[in-house]
Amino acid sequence: MIDIAQHLEYLLMHHNCVVVPGLGAFILHYESARYNPVNQQFTPPTMSLGFNPEVRHNDAMLTGSISRREGITIDAARLELDTSIASLRHHLQLCGEFPMGNLGTFKPGSTPDAPIFNPSADSLPIRAYMGLRPIAVTPLENINERKDEKPIVVDVPKEPVVIPLPLKIVASIVAVIIGFGVLLTTTNLVNHNSTNANYASLDTGISSHIERVIDSTISVSREIMLNIAMPTTEKKSHNNPMSSVNNTNGVGRYILVVGSFPSNKTAERYIEETNDPTLSIIEMDSKFRIYAASASRINEARELASELSERYPNVWICRR
Repeated sequence: MIDIAQHLEYLLMHHNCVVVPGLGAFILHYESARYNPVNQQFTPPTMSLGFNPEVRHNDAMLTGSISRREGITIDAARLELDTSIASLRHHLQLCGEFPMGNLGTFKPGSTPDAPIFNPSADSLPIRAYMGLRPIAVTPLENINERKDEKPIVVDVPKEPVVIPLPLKIVASIVAVIIGFGVLLTTTNLVNHNSTNANYASLDTGISSHIERVIDSTISVSREIMLNIAMPTTEKKSHNNPMSSVNNTNGVGRYILVVGSFPSNKTAERYIEETNDPTLSIIEMDSKFRIYAASASRINEARELASELSERYPNVWICRR
């Protein structure tokens, strides 16, 4: 007679359900890991073994296992299985208990066809998750519940700021010096009623008297110059009669300017360095402009500017 318990234990290592024909089905129940809010623990997965006497159909799984392991035919394995089941029932009626190896123990039920199976806590099929212990977890406090709580404010007394005496003395001296400086500068301001005073200003020159040259090679630009206040000096005429200041006799409406200077002296020095007798000086808008030629019409001025551009690349047309 074969040992049914040994074959069942082997099959339950690979299958979740094994049917013993005429007796019932052994079923493995798997339960996944879960959280117990009462104990605040994570329980590991478990495996338990149960028995259902209502499932008795022959699926040939147990018969085939007996045939392979015992080296006998299917018919002989079926005959051995029937003999073992009959012996189990007879032994259960006589002794009131039948051990199923490491799987558990059978006991008589309400009817002979429905015995009660008590599984063992240390059977081989349910050892897959043995040794795993529950994990205690402390839940975090809900942050939203604490939003309404007012923060605890601790009043810390502020210490007064103490300024050292030497620093106060230095600050007082600096304030006095600044006050005297402001007083002295305001008293020395230039009298606004004086007609001889020159003031620093950002002048756009004679913007209203400039006409642009259409020719791409010659540009008529606006001159921006910072006039620095300077004491008035006597205007000296240049030795060259053609370069006398404000000598506008015979000068056309448009002049070909090659340089502009804040004083007559600097303009005369430029003519001396250039050594060009055709250059003349004219005072316009508090500036001393050096021009090489003049014309009565803009077209003539443009033609002259083209001729002078080779010697004076920065020549520009100015309207008087």
